[in-house]
Amino acid sequence: MAKVNNPSFPHTCKIYRMEGETSFNDGNEMVLYEGKCMKYGSNSLRTFKTDNVLKGDYAVDVPGLILGVNKGDFIDFTDYSGTFTKNVISDLAPSEMGSTFYFNMASN
Repeated sequence: MAKVNNPSFPHTCKIYRMEGETSFNDGNEMVLYEGKCMKYGSNSLRTFKTDNVLKGDYAVDVPGLILGVNKGDFIDFTDYSGTFTKNVISDLAPSEMGSTFYFNMASN
């Protein structure tokens, strides 16, 4: 029988901020975190709300305390269905047990 491979953080992500961006210049990317993570979405059993206000449709958990991230920063991630870029962080919950970043994905 094959062993089950079920890592706690099976995905990869990058959290970053764009600095110096203008209509004539793309600006510079300042990376705040790059490494392993776990992306998951809300469903009927789990919603991401604070005082009945929706935080986001998706969340990414990162091991450890990640400081310096703000609402409006960007997150790119790769999961089993592909790579998704420039998702805007709508809320965050950093702690020493791990940091959670909430965001929505644009549907095309």
